[in-house]
Amino acid sequence: MKKPTKPTRTSRNPRRSRVPVSPKSRRSGQLANESTDQLRGSAAPGILSVDVVKGKGGVEVVVVRLAPHHLVVITGGAKPTVSMACTHHGFVAEAFELNGQLEQVINHVRKHFPKLRVD
Repeated sequence: MKKPTKPTRTSRNPRRSRVPVSPKSRRSGQLANESTDQLRGSAAPGILSVDVVKGKGGVEVVVVRLAPHHLVVITGGAKPTVSMACTHHGFVAEAFELNGQLEQVINHVRKHFPKLRVD
């Protein structure tokens, strides 16, 4: 994944090719051909942008850009995923079953970084 560019205030087409979507959950053309809602300026401080990609069945992908080099991506569908990335490093975890990949990542972070815990 290439280094994301800093979003500007001007109207632009988001660079969807840089969104880390799990190959298992991505349908052909999912990000390039679906409609996108963009929220800029009204987002909370620290959030640069929120892109919502809509498909026939509703929301397909939500991309939250935090600071110039951080983002969180949530994909929908039968096997939803959560991705977190910093510049070009990150992870994708499946989020559709108990004690699955996402829950294991959360438990690892809670165990090794107890100050970050929330309940």
